[in-house]
Amino acid sequence: MTKVLVLGGRFGGLTAAYSLKRLAGSKAEVKLINKSRFTYFRPALPHVSIGVKDVEDLAIDLASALPEKGIGFTEGDVEKIDAKSRTVYYTAPDGSKKEEEYDYLMIGIGAHLGTEMIKGWDKYGYSVCEPEFALKLRDRLANFKGGKITIGSGPFYQGKAPKPKVPENFVPQADSACEGPVFEMSLMLHGYFKRKGILDKVKITVYSPGEYLSDLSPASRKAVAEIYKGLGIELVHNFRLNELRENEVVDEKGKKLESDLSILLPPYTGNPALKASTKDLIDDGGFVPTDLNMQSITYDNVYAVGDSNSLTVPKLGYLAVQTGRIAAEHLANRLGERVKVEQYYPTIVCVADNPLEGYAVSVKDDTWYGGQVSVAQPAAVNHLKKELFTKYFMWTKGDMALEKFLASW
Repeated sequence: MTKVLVLGGRFGGLTAAYSLKRLAGSKAEVKLINKSRFTYFRPALPHVSIGVKDVEDLAIDLASALPEKGIGFTEGDVEKIDAKSRTVYYTAPDGSKKEEEYDYLMIGIGAHLGTEMIKGWDKYGYSVCEPEFALKLRDRLANFKGGKITIGSGPFYQGKAPKPKVPENFVPQADSACEGPVFEMSLMLHGYFKRKGILDKVKITVYSPGEYLSDLSPASRKAVAEIYKGLGIELVHNFRLNELRENEVVDEKGKKLESDLSILLPPYTGNPALKASTKDLIDDGGFVPTDLNMQSITYDNVYAVGDSNSLTVPKLGYLAVQTGRIAAEHLANRLGERVKVEQYYPTIVCVADNPLEGYAVSVKDDTWYGGQVSVAQPAAVNHLKKELFTKYFMWTKGDMALEKFLASW
């Protein structure tokens, strides 16, 4: 039986594993390696930070969920890939060094959160990108009595060469890997402090390493700016974060913003495991260049999905799921199953929730890639959609079989 190894248990990797097993059946032995036996519904981690959800409610045990679908699971921290010998090297939970061979490989281990690149992160930094970060921020917010808050994203260190074999406009150059969580947190905090009765004691500033939400159309950015104006939130463009201090944040040019609480999406860089892998597998940023079928431009038995793939810009859950599904469809065909392979078309699709004020902003926009769709709409029903989507993910244990239909809500 053909052995397919999937690396990573987030949106891209899970979608690839579940989809391939469903499509290829007994023709493929599918096994997934993830650093932890648990994966989380990450779009709801901001909800944890404001106390409306618990981390435990967002956890899926891969050690039981995957075998239930006929997929093997191994807990291990991937160290490197030798694409020439078709071998993955990883460290087991007990610290022992292991290796696993494969016939086909699907890489979905994501990017690296470069917290070490920001001076003062350990003392003054807060985020929602990991479960432990969200819990730390929840504790800080519970004791926050008022002051100045900054929310922004660190720079995105995007690779440039070699380029993926896709249309040029599908891979724009981005200053930030993804600013959706920044937008969502800024909305949530308004509702949070309003609920606590101290909104008049809080000043929120949102900053961006480039033009804020540059992946949206001018009309959508204008709509967001109007929302911020109504909420009293200040917006600062072209602020490339370099350092966090006790009462301020500092950019690379020395510009300062007052900040008693500094919330950020850390800089995004290529995954260290990929940077340690066979050199011609990755680009100069540590991401895997592919074609439109998510197939490596160098190794035809390797696929890359989600944030690991150099063509997914921004690093967005919707694109991760789409790439995972396409990779599985393409490989299923190679294994002898006649399956229609979806055509990849990048679109920004996300929902910025504000649960404590009962609404969310739904965004759908393809103008960055040359399209004409541009929607940024606040509505109460959008909050309900995000709640239902969370329940769907947890109910299916991360199997996003219907996501391509739900995303068009």
